Amino acid sequence: MNANCTKLHLFIDGELGDAEAEAFRSHLPRCPACEEGLKDLLQLEMLAARALGGAALEAEAAAPAPAPAPEKPDTKVVPLRPWARRAYQAVIPLAMAACLSAIFVYRQAPADVPGVVFLEDMGTRGLEERLSHPRADHWRPYGPMRGSESSVEALPLRPLADLEEREDLRGVAAAYLLRGDLRQAEAFLEREKPSADRDNDLAVVALKQRSLTQALELLNRALRAEPRHPQALWNRGLVLRELDLLDRAADSFEQVAQLGEQGWSQEARQEAERLRGLYGKASK
Repeated sequence: MNANCTKLHLFIDGELGDAEAEAFRSHLPRCPACEEGLKDLLQLEMLAARALGGAALEAEAAAPAPAPAPEKPDTKVVPLRPWARRAYQAVIPLAMAACLSAIFVYRQAPADVPGVVFLEDMGTRGLEERLSHPRADHWRPYGPMRGSESSVEALPLRPLADLEEREDLRGVAAAYLLRGDLRQAEAFLEREKPSADRDNDLAVVALKQRSLTQALELLNRALRAEPRHPQALWNRGLVLRELDLLDRAADSFEQVAQLGEQGWSQEARQEAERLRGLYGKASK
C-alpha cells in the first residue's frame, strides 16, 4: 500500500484536485487492491440506491423535465443525483485510462452466480425455514449456528449486483436471509411481484421477527394460490409448531413428506412423527 491507496474514497467522491486525481488514475491500473475496492464501492452504492431509493428514482424519472437553460461556453453537465455523479466521475476517467472493462459494474452477459452467495458449499444448513429460490432450497441436514460462531462467509457484492441486474430479487433477498439480514431481505421482497413464492419468503422474515400471526396469514395465502407449495407447507409447519398447535403442525409436515422431495420428505416425516409423539403425551 502507498499514499495513493488511502485516496480511494476521495477519488470516488470527486474530492481530489486535478493533479492528485491524475496521479490516482495512473496508480489504479497497477494496484489490484484499489481496483477491487473501486468495484465494490460502486456496486454497493448503486445497489443501495436501487434497493432503498427505487420509488424515489421512479417518481423523479416520471416527473416532467424542466426546460433546459441556455448552454454557456465551458459549462459542464452534472447528473442530478450525487451517487450518479460520483459514479460518473469515477468511471469516465478510468475509461480514458483503458481499464473500463475492469471496473464496469453491470456486465452485458452476467456470469453464473457462485455458490457462496447461497452458501451452497456448507455441509449443513443454518436456516430451518425453507426459501422459495431454487439455489437457496438445497437440502442438507439442519445445523443451527451457535451465537459465538462466525463461519458464514460475507456476501460478495458483484454477484449480488448480477442478480439484481437479472431482476432476480428473490435471489438477492435469499442471500440476505441466509445471513440473517432481515431488513435488506424484506426491502428486496417488497419490490418483487406478488406471488406464492414472495409470500413464502416474506413469511420467513415474519417468523424470524416472531410475528407468528402475520407469518401464518402469508403462508395461508400462498397455499390458497398453490396448495402443494412445498416451502409454504414446510414453513406453515414451523409456525404452527411455534404456536404449540402440534397436531396441525404434524399434518403440514406430513403433506411435505408426501411430495417425495429428496431429503426434505424424510426430514418432514421424522418431524411429523416427533410432533405427533409430543402431541400424544400432551393429550394424556
